[in-house]
Amino acid sequence: MYKLSQIFILFIVLSSCSSLEVIYDYDKSVNFNQFKTFSFYPWDPKNGFQINDYDKMTITNAIRTEMEEKGYQYVKEGGDLVISTFVTLEGKTSYEAYTNHYGGWAGYGGGWGYTGFGYGFGYGPAYASTTVTQRNYHEGTLIIDVFSASDKKLVWQGIGSREVEYDLDARDRKLPKNVAQILARFPVSKAK
Repeated sequence: MYKLSQIFILFIVLSSCSSLEVIYDYDKSVNFNQFKTFSFYPWDPKNGFQINDYDKMTITNAIRTEMEEKGYQYVKEGGDLVISTFVTLEGKTSYEAYTNHYGGWAGYGGGWGYTGFGYGFGYGPAYASTTVTQRNYHEGTLIIDVFSASDKKLVWQGIGSREVEYDLDARDRKLPKNVAQILARFPVSKAK
């Protein structure tokens, strides 16, 4: 039997666009209707140097909002589900190549040839140059793990990766949307 707890954390390689790439998986044998409440596991101390407290709070509040909209009730401790979050940052480099073609001309005209005077087409030389641009950026990955509190079994995992947004106002707007995209396929509670 495939065990969700053996999933390796996947890093999604993003192209130069900065859209969120999401993957998720869950234990298909689990009946999510049995869960009514959820709690949060404290942030891992290893995230201290990768994410600030304000972003942690923004992510936690967005997860809480999404879970409550799905019909789950937040409790500070002792929830049926326990949610753990982790963020990784990775330096990336992207390359973009552009080729510019120059020249090559065609003409029509007369001239002397093997068979005498005639008309025809002629071609001139063509040139091309390629410019390669390198861009360094950071990719952030948010991992949301959801455990069943009763047996401490991982029952759902969602991973979202995208280029880190350094504009703080834009990040404040995008973080909740990113969390919503990651949790979009989380099962809805029938208790709603």
